[in-house]
Amino acid sequence: MTHDEFVAYIRERYATLFDPTNSDEVWRYLITIGPGWWPLFTDFCEQMEGVLRHHDKTGRWYIRQVKEKFGELRIYVRPAPYERPDVDGFMEWVDDIDPPEPTHVEEMLGIIKQQVTGRAAHVCEDCGEPGELRVLDGWYSTCCDRHFEEWKARKASRKS
Repeated sequence: MTHDEFVAYIRERYATLFDPTNSDEVWRYLITIGPGWWPLFTDFCEQMEGVLRHHDKTGRWYIRQVKEKFGELRIYVRPAPYERPDVDGFMEWVDDIDPPEPTHVEEMLGIIKQQVTGRAAHVCEDCGEPGELRVLDGWYSTCCDRHFEEWKARKASRKS
């Protein structure tokens, strides 16, 4: 499966977990992780969907971005925009307002995210085999021995 096919699958299968106003351009950069982490992210989506359905919050929380940063899986989840009366009595569109106290749903999503990203710390982002965080010339990656050796070889060939 290609990256584009994976994103299309996620976009269709878990449509309620993403902002329906996302453009095709947004979707190009919304999920930028390697195939080794795709099963972990799919598991996250499955669990998130279950929590939201159980608490009648479907469409109230959206995945905003999924990426690798410093060799770690990062999943950003935010409340959906909502309307609230402003000072003059008109409705104002509000986005990304955190409630003062975490809600039960927010806590559960945080636990799921923590579990999935914790598992990713031991999985090669490229192939899904056991891996670990590696650093090469200040760049971080979670990868297996084989992909680490390939990474070192690519770096060395660029220097020569």
